[in-house]
Amino acid sequence: MKQSNSLADRVIKNSYYQVLLQLFTFVFPIILTPLIISKIGEVQFGIYALILGFIAVFGLFDLSFSSSFIVFISRYFEKKDEQNLNSYFNTGLFFYIAFSIIICTAGFLLSQPILSLLNIPADLTVVSKQVYLIGLTVFFVNSVFAIFPSVLISIQKMYLTSAAGIAGGIINFVLTVIALYSGYGLMGIMLSQLVTAIVVSIINFILAIRMMPELRINPASITSGAAKEMGKFGSQMQLSKLASFASEKYDEFLLAHFTTLSNVTYFNIASRISRAGRIIPFQIIPQIAPVASGLKAKEEDSKLTSLFETASKYLLLATAPVFVFIFTFSDLIIRTWMGNGFEISADILKVLAFGQLFNLAFSAPGNSIIPNTGNPKFQMYEGLINLAFNIVLSFLLIKYYGIFGAALGSVLSMVISSLYVFFKSAGHFRKDVMKMISGLYLLPISASVNAGIASYILYFLSNRFLFPADGRLSGLIYLALLVLLFILIFLVIIFRSKYINEKDKILIAKTLIKILPGSQLLPSNVKSQYSSKTYLNEKVSLFIVTHSRLGMLKQCLSSLLPSLDEINYELLIIDNASDDGTKDFLESFSKGNERIWVVRNDVNIGTNAKSQAAELTTGEFIVGIDDDVIEFPEHWAERMIKGYKTISGMGYLSSDVVVDETTNGAKHPDECYNREEFGDDVVLLVGPTGGWCFMLSREVYKKVGKIITFPDRIFFAEDGDYVNRIRNMGYRYGILEGVKVYHATGEFHNKEYSRVFNEKYADYKKGEPLSYKLMNRIKNLFAYKRYALKIDELSKQSLDWQ
Repeated sequence: MKQSNSLADRVIKNSYYQVLLQLFTFVFPIILTPLIISKIGEVQFGIYALILGFIAVFGLFDLSFSSSFIVFISRYFEKKDEQNLNSYFNTGLFFYIAFSIIICTAGFLLSQPILSLLNIPADLTVVSKQVYLIGLTVFFVNSVFAIFPSVLISIQKMYLTSAAGIAGGIINFVLTVIALYSGYGLMGIMLSQLVTAIVVSIINFILAIRMMPELRINPASITSGAAKEMGKFGSQMQLSKLASFASEKYDEFLLAHFTTLSNVTYFNIASRISRAGRIIPFQIIPQIAPVASGLKAKEEDSKLTSLFETASKYLLLATAPVFVFIFTFSDLIIRTWMGNGFEISADILKVLAFGQLFNLAFSAPGNSIIPNTGNPKFQMYEGLINLAFNIVLSFLLIKYYGIFGAALGSVLSMVISSLYVFFKSAGHFRKDVMKMISGLYLLPISASVNAGIASYILYFLSNRFLFPADGRLSGLIYLALLVLLFILIFLVIIFRSKYINEKDKILIAKTLIKILPGSQLLPSNVKSQYSSKTYLNEKVSLFIVTHSRLGMLKQCLSSLLPSLDEINYELLIIDNASDDGTKDFLESFSKGNERIWVVRNDVNIGTNAKSQAAELTTGEFIVGIDDDVIEFPEHWAERMIKGYKTISGMGYLSSDVVVDETTNGAKHPDECYNREEFGDDVVLLVGPTGGWCFMLSREVYKKVGKIITFPDRIFFAEDGDYVNRIRNMGYRYGILEGVKVYHATGEFHNKEYSRVFNEKYADYKKGEPLSYKLMNRIKNLFAYKRYALKIDELSKQSLDWQ
C-alpha cells in the first residue's frame, strides 16, 4: 500500500536520523573519554570540563532568544506568511550576530579574572587560557549560526541537521584521536572542536537556505515587533535554561571551589553516563516540538491532548527501562568503561539516574508540547523552582558533604520542579493525575523494576560462582547479555499486559522499517513471486472432510462443482464413518467421474482426516473446504489463485465469508484485520484466518509440512496451528477480500446436526496438550521471521496522532 508523506512518516524519518546522530554522540565520547584521561590526566580533564562549562555560562545572557525560533518560524511557514517569516528570521539572525560579538569581546577582556575563579594549578594557567580562548571561538561560531538548524527543524527536516551532526561527530572523533596521539593534548582537543563547529555550521547554513528558499538575509527585515515577541517568549524560557545550567554545571563549579579538581572529573564521568541514558527518550522529544507547534497553528486542540498522552506513554517506555538498568548496573558500567578507581562515580551515577528518570517521566511530556504552542510559563516556573532549590541545596550539601551532596542537591531540585510541571501539564490538558499514574506510569516502571531485579540476581550469581566480571572484555560481555535479558523481560511484561495498543504497534513498526529497511528485514521467501498472476491450468486439488452432515454436504457439492467448470481439478472427499446415508450418496455421486474420489474411514478421526487428505492430493495448489461451506461464487477458484500469485510470499490464503443475521462465517470482526493492497484489486485481510476454504501451494506445503494431527482428538484448531507455522517460516497469511463463500457455521445452521455439533465442541473444549502449548510458545519466541513480517504488515497501515 502506498503511503502518503504523513505527519507520522515525517516524524519517523526524523527519528531515524536522530537515532543515528545520538548513537554517534554516545559512542564517540564513550571511546574518547578514557583515552583523553589516559593522555592528559584527571586534573587536566577537570579543567577541560570546567572551562567548557564556564563558556556555556555566556549563552545564558541571550535571554533564550533561540528558544523561540522553532515556534515562530514554524508558525509563519505553515501560514505561508513570507513577510513575517523573514522578519522573525532576520531578527533572530542579527540578534545573535550582535550578541556573539559583544559576549566574546567581554569574555576575552575578562579572561584572567574568570579563570582565576577555578583554582587552576600554576603550571597549567597558560594552557588553560589557550583552551579558554579557543572555546570562546567555538561559542562564537555556534551562536552566530544557531538559527539555521532551527529553520530545518521548524519544517520538520531534522534529519538534515542530524546528518550534519553525524558528519561533524566523525570529523571531531578523527581529529581528536590524531591530536592526542600526536601529543597536542588539550590544545589539540579544542582545535578539533573548532574545526567541527565551522564545518557543521556551514552545512546547516547551506541546507537551510536551500530547503526554505523564501528566506532572505536582509537587515531591513528586522522589526521591533518580532524582537519584542521573541524576547517575551525567550524571557519566559530563560529560567528553564538557567535551571538546566544549574543542574549540569553549577555543581561542578562548586565542587572545584570547595573540593578538588579530581572530584569534578568523578562527577563529570557519572553525569556523562546519566546524560547518555537520555539518548533513547531524546529521539522522541525533539520530534514533538514541531508537531505540537503545527497542531496549535491549525487549532487542533483535541489532537494536542492526544499527543500529550502519546508522548507520556512513549517517554515512559523509553525512559524507565534505560535508567532502571543504569541504576541497577552502575558499578559494572563504570568499571567496564573507565576501569578500577572510579567507584565514587558509580555511586554518584545511581543518584543521578533516579533524577533523570523522574525528570523525563514527569516533566518532559508537558515541556515537549506546551511551550511549543506559545505557552512557556510552566517551563519558566519549573526553571525558577529548580534554580532556587538547586542554588541553595547544592551550595549547602556540597559544602558539608562534598561530591555526594552535589548529586543529592541536583536530584532533589529536579524532583520538586518536575512534579510541578507534571501537575500543571495534567491540568492544562484536563487529565486526572491519579488516572494517568495508574494507567500510564505504574506498568512501565514496575516492569522495569522487575526486569532489573531478575537480571541482577542472575548477574550476581553468575559473577560470584561462574565467571567474574574482572576486566573490560568480560564486563562488555556481561553488559551485552544483561541488556538483552533485561529488554526481553521488560518487553514480555509490557506486551503480555496489553499496554501497547494497535496504534503504538503501528508507530513502532514504522520506526523499525526506517531503521531496518524492508529489503533487509523481510524473509527471502516473502519476496518470491510468480511470473504470471493468472490461472494457467495448473492442477488444483480440493478436499472435503465430512461426518454425518449429509444435508450440508449435498448443498456444498451442488454449489461447488458448477463453480469449477474452467478449473483442472481433482476432488477428494473423506467420509469419517458417517451413519446418515453419506456413504451411499458419495458412492453414487462419484460414480463415473474420474475427477472425484472418495475415501471412507472406518472410525471418525475428525479433523485428523484433513492431514490424511492433504497427503493424498497431487495438485500444484491444495484447497481445503469445510463441508458446511454451502455456497461458492463464480470463478472463486481462479480469483483465489490470482490472489495467491499476486501476493508475494503467500502461504495460507482463505476466502472471505458472507456475514448475515444467522452466521458470522467463523470470521472475526473487521477491526481485527489490517488491509494490505497488492495491486490489481487484490487485498489481503491480515488477521485471524480460518480453514473453512483455504489454499496452499504445493511448494509451501512441502516446506511447512503436514497438517497437525492428535490421534486421541476429533476436533481441534488445525488451521490455527498451520497459520502459526506459516508465520514462523515468514510466509504471508490472511483472507482474500471480496471472494466470499457462505460458511454456514453456528447453532442456527446446525440444528439438524446437534449431535455432531455437540461432539465436536465438547472435544474442542479439552484444549491442546500442555507440552504442545509450551513448545509452540518457545518456537514462536525465537521465530524472527514472524516478527519481521508483522513489522512489515503494520508499517503499511495509516496512522494519525488522534
